[in-house]
Formats: sequence, structure tokens, C-alpha cells
Amino acid sequence: MIEAPTTQERYTQAIQSSSLRVEADVRGDADYLIAAGWCKSRFGAVLIRLQAEWDASERLVPQRPTKRDIMKAALVNIETRKEKKEGKERLKHVRKITSESMEEARERLMGAYTSERKRALAPLKSLPAAGLHLSLKMALDGEMLEDLPAQVLLYWLSPNCRVCHGTGVQAATEKGCGKCRERPGFEPIPGGLLGKMALDYIEDCVARARADMRTYFAT
Repeated sequence: MIEAPTTQERYTQAIQSSSLRVEADVRGDADYLIAAGWCKSRFGAVLIRLQAEWDASERLVPQRPTKRDIMKAALVNIETRKEKKEGKERLKHVRKITSESMEEARERLMGAYTSERKRALAPLKSLPAAGLHLSLKMALDGEMLEDLPAQVLLYWLSPNCRVCHGTGVQAATEKGCGKCRERPGFEPIPGGLLGKMALDYIEDCVARARADMRTYFAT
């Protein structure tokens, strides 16, 4: 049996629609846009739109380079010498990390990450407005860390573990995923307790906005 599309799926379709005709006896794309605008929770409505934009995008957020990534990229050959082993001569490359190679690797990887992140998030037109609202909310609550609002919003959109893809197990061995051991299937919430509080606020606003949309269609 084919399941009817959810309100979220219909809204995703509506924001891409080229036909916004309103008809008295037919629930069309325009009705979903009107319902979103009718929501009392303005932030919740923005989040619903952000979710719809995410669903229509490639749904990929690049991972920020870790210190381990940078150190690996910073390894450089500083010496090549010959050595004999079992009567055979071979070249041995000595690799080390220098302060210059570390800084160069950091700039190169962060530059690539910033560029790719900007490209991947370009379709999310509602992200700046959502980020600003969440930033102000967290600042007023006295709970603010740099870039945390954006991190929490992106986590809300894509919380699944990147290693096991949300399954909680390793594909090869079917044992528990080592990356998401504490919360199987999910990435760690950014910002710890502060991030969890912001995430709860997001979920509450979305729930209220969706309830408003259902009320709109019921009347």
C-alpha cells in the first residue's frame, strides 16, 4: 500500500512548486505555504522550511578537519637515505611534522572545508535566519559558544553517525559501532549540555509549529 505523503513532504514539494493556485475544494501547494505562515511559532515555521530545504538538497555536511587529519597532512619528507636489509639496498624516507608544515596543512584543510561547507549549505536559504534566532536565544539565556548554534542546527538536520550511517553496527562485523557507542546510531550532540538544551528548544518549536499547521487544516 502506498502511504500518503506527510505534511513535511508536502511542504518540501510546495516550496519548489511553480503552481501556487488556491482552490476552495482542493488542498494544494499554496495551502501548505499559507499554513506555515499562519504558525504562531515563527522560529518553528523557519525550522520547518529549513527541514524542507534540507530534504530537497544533497543532504551532505562536510566534516571539519580534526587535529589528527591535520597532523597526517602535515607529514613531510625531510630526509631520504639508503639502507641495507637482508643484503638488499633500498631507500628509506624519514617523515616528520614541522611547525611550518603543520600551519600549511591547517590552512589548506580548513580552506577546503570552508569552501565545501559553503557550497553544500548554499541551498539552505533559511539557515542564516534560524542560526540568528538560535544565537540570540542562547545569548539571552547566557549560554553561548562560538559557532554552536549552526552546529546544533546542522546536527538536528543530520544526526546519524557518519561511520555506521545510523545503524549502530559495523557493516563488516555486525558488532557495535565504535564511533557511536554511547548513543548507537547518532553522532555526539555538539556542545554537550548546552547543545542538548538548544536541541530541545528546536524540537519544541517545531512541534508547536506542526501543531499549528494541523490546526489550520482542521479549520
